Parts: sequence; structure tokens; C-alpha cells
Amino acid sequence: MRKRFFRWLLVIAVLLVGYSLWTQRFGVPEDFEDLASEYKYGSMGSDHPFAMAPIPYWIWKVLPQVVAPVDAIEKGRGPRNGKTGFDAFGLVTEANMPAPDGFKPGQPVFGRPIGFSKRTVFGVDFVGVNCAFCHLTTIRNTEQAPQQIVLGGTGNTINIEQYFLYMFGAMGSDRFTASAVMDAVAKETAKQNLQLGFFERVVYRIAIWAIPKVLASRKEAYFDFIAADKEHRLLEFGPGRVDTWAVYKRLYADPPEKTLVQGIVDFPAVWNQKARVGMRMHWDGNTDVLEERNIVSALAVIGHNIDYLDFPRLNRIADYLTSLLPPRYEDRIPEEFRHERLQPMPDAAKQRIRPELASKGEDLFQHRCASCHAPDGLRLGRVEPIEDLGTDAERLKDFSPQLAKGLNQLETKAWKMRNFKTQQGYVNSLLDGIWLRAPYLHNGSVPTLRDLLNAVEKRPEKFCRGSDVYDWKNVGFMSAIGQDTGRGGCGSYFTYDTTALGNSNYGHLYGSDLSAEEKEALLEFLKTL
Repeated sequence: MRKRFFRWLLVIAVLLVGYSLWTQRFGVPEDFEDLASEYKYGSMGSDHPFAMAPIPYWIWKVLPQVVAPVDAIEKGRGPRNGKTGFDAFGLVTEANMPAPDGFKPGQPVFGRPIGFSKRTVFGVDFVGVNCAFCHLTTIRNTEQAPQQIVLGGTGNTINIEQYFLYMFGAMGSDRFTASAVMDAVAKETAKQNLQLGFFERVVYRIAIWAIPKVLASRKEAYFDFIAADKEHRLLEFGPGRVDTWAVYKRLYADPPEKTLVQGIVDFPAVWNQKARVGMRMHWDGNTDVLEERNIVSALAVIGHNIDYLDFPRLNRIADYLTSLLPPRYEDRIPEEFRHERLQPMPDAAKQRIRPELASKGEDLFQHRCASCHAPDGLRLGRVEPIEDLGTDAERLKDFSPQLAKGLNQLETKAWKMRNFKTQQGYVNSLLDGIWLRAPYLHNGSVPTLRDLLNAVEKRPEKFCRGSDVYDWKNVGFMSAIGQDTGRGGCGSYFTYDTTALGNSNYGHLYGSDLSAEEKEALLEFLKTL
């Protein structure tokens, strides 16, 4: 009788422990009361250990101290800016990160760049990426000026390919050892008078042993298109760009697709999403459902375990983007350029928006551009056939029928996707904040708005990407070859070659036939959007 009693007691205890573990399996992410802070640091599920590539927080934190960015990536594809932390990949760290909900003085400060979230699962802290990793713009007036941060932007300095190459390289390095990492972790935690408990130290040592093996298998299965040891791989992305669908085709197409298509595109701006409800979305318009666009954007860093996409928190971020307004040109133009409108100007670049010229430009916009790009345009939000646009078509080959079928079969109890389909053109989009969405066209092949109004033969064949110093005259970022502090070429920046497959700057010739005066007027109006 007593044996039976203890047996049942043991069964009940096991069930209770199992139930407790089950209810806590999603962990506890850091939340932020302020929606802007939630966008910058909140979780969408990629920081869960069952997602695609989460990393224990302290391992991630000290990784650049153990293996420098320049040492972990093959020569020629790594950062050339001389930076030694995560800022080597264009990531931005605020001087004073906002405190999460429930934070009490004396608790550990889980500092990180914008675009990273933190979640505690079974007592261990993990870090992952969120929407702000890609969709954030920085802008400066000069090389020496401080950065201004614009949320929801185009990730003009973010090099996502280098970041992931670094993760694979650093944690596959022979320097990534338990002794080296744990020594660095001990020094880092000591700065906060913190010491990892016995359980955490054991977990960390297991993780240091397991991570290289897990990453090696995932690199082979899902990231072979950027792998250094592959003879056939995609072109180097460069900052502000990504192959959107390569990971998805390996995750969700059945069977997995590994055919390489040079369909690398720019990160789009994601502000003012309320105005885009019902329009075709993504560059090629493969869905017209905003919720599906948001879900699929998160899935690349969630992987096969789609139940771990944190749908409620993803919706919080989506709510923020619904009403996030685009930046205004006149709010950002440097103080030294804010002369009175009627004052004679020594330099045409150094002035605020000229109302009379902008008014003439608005008339041109209404006649030449409004049907496709104005809020009331009849063709706004529709897919414009590639034959009419004449722009590079490689991106259209990247989103395959097999991938569309695979995505349309994904669902959980909270959400489902059913509306993806292939298209044969690119979307006519709103031009809100267009002045800060450089470079232009879907593949980022035209550096400035002034260049976009030129004929193809007058557009730069090669230019520099990755600078956040703004070119107020040409409406874009500084991009001229050789402009990088006189060092020749693009120096620490990325050289974009429009002659490479998928990088063509052809097409979208609308406005290229205008006179010089008309182009100046149209540019002036575009600054106001």
C-alpha cells in the first residue's frame, strides 16, 4: 500500500513538474511600455532557444572580445571600417538604452544594439533579432557629426550578411573555447557585480560545445548561399540589402529549393503601414494582406518551429508601424542650412525647401507620377508589369511558385497564411519619406533621386554604399567613388557594381526626359513627401 502511495506521489510530482515546464516553455521576454522602445528592443520570438539561431546572451555579448569581426570572415567579405564590436556591421547602440518593464535598480543591464531582443527561458537569457535590426536608418550631416536615428527606415548601414557570416565564423573558430568564452563572460558580468549561478555556468559550457555543431548544420541546410566554403554563392549583399527568399526556400518549400537567383534587394522602409492596407506588398507584390507580410518577415529567424513566433508581441510592433510617420526633410536639414527662404544663397544645396519651386514640382508630379505614387493614384499599390518598368527582373525569379505554395500552408492556432502568389512586376508604392529611402529601385541600384531622373547612361555605373552622410543637393547618401576621405575607391564602404547580374540600374525612366529646370522643381517637391 505504501509503495503504491509513493508511486502515485512520484507520478503526480512528475506530472506537476512537467506541467510547470510546459507552461513556462515560451519563457519571459523583456517588454517595454513605450512602443518605440518595443520596436527597438522587443521580442518577436527569435530569442527563443527553439527558434532558428538564438544565442545565450552573455556568449553573444562577449563574442567580439573572443573573436574580432575582422578575424572571423574570409578576406574581402568582412568589415573594412576598423571597428571591433557589433558596430562593425553597421549596428547602432544607444547611449542610454530604455529600461524594460519591471526593471529595478541593481538588476543586470542587458545592453545591446537596436534590433536585438532578450528572453529568459528556464533561467537562461537568450538574445535574438527583431524588425529594427533591418528597418532603421541613420543619418549624419558630416563624417564627424553624431548619428541621428530614424526608426522604420531602410537599414542603410546594416550589413546583415556580414553579421551572419560573423556568427558562423566566430563560433566555428578554434578561439571559441569554453575557457576563452567563460573568462570573458566572468569579466563582463563582474562589471555589474553579477555572477552566473552553477546551473547557468553548466548550461553555458554545454552551449559552447553544442553551438558550433548546430550552426554548422544550419549553415549547410539554410545559409549555404552565403557560405565562404561554397564555390557557388550569391553576390555579396552589401549594406542595406538582403536576398529575401533564399532562407525561406530552404525552410518552407517542399522539397527545399537551393537554386541560386541573384535577387538581392534593398530593405524597404516600413513606416506608415496604415496607409498601405489593401495594397500589394513586398517589392513584387506577392501578398496584399498586411498581417501575412508581418508574419513572413519574422519567420526567417524563427525557422521550422513556427509556434515560437511570438504573435502578440509581433502585433505590438506592427501596431507601432501602423501609425509611425515618415521623417520630414525640413526637420532634418542641418541648422547651418536653415537660411531665410528669400535670402540669396551661395550654394544651391544650402537652403530649405523653396515653396515656389516645390509648387511647380507638384504640378509636374500630378501629371507625371501621381497615377502610380499619389495617395489617390489609380495605379497605387498595384503591380506594374516588368515590361513597362524595364527594371532588373532577377528578383521576380526569386519568389517561386513552390515557395508560395509552402508559405500558404503555414498556420498555427493564432494565425495562418493563404494569400501568397507570384507576380510579374514590381509594386507602385507610396513615396512618403522618399527623400530618406536612398538608394532607389528595388535593388538599390541608383544612389540618389537626382540620378533616378537621369537617363540610364547618365546614372553611375559604380558607386559607394553604406555611408550615412547625407547629400542634401542630390537627395540621397554620399556615394561617389573616391569620396571616402580621399583614400580612393570606396574605402571602408561597399562598392556597388550595376553591371553584375541582378544589380542593373535600367528602367523606371519616368521623368528622365524633363528639362534641367523641371527636374529641379520635381526634386524640390519630392523633398516634401
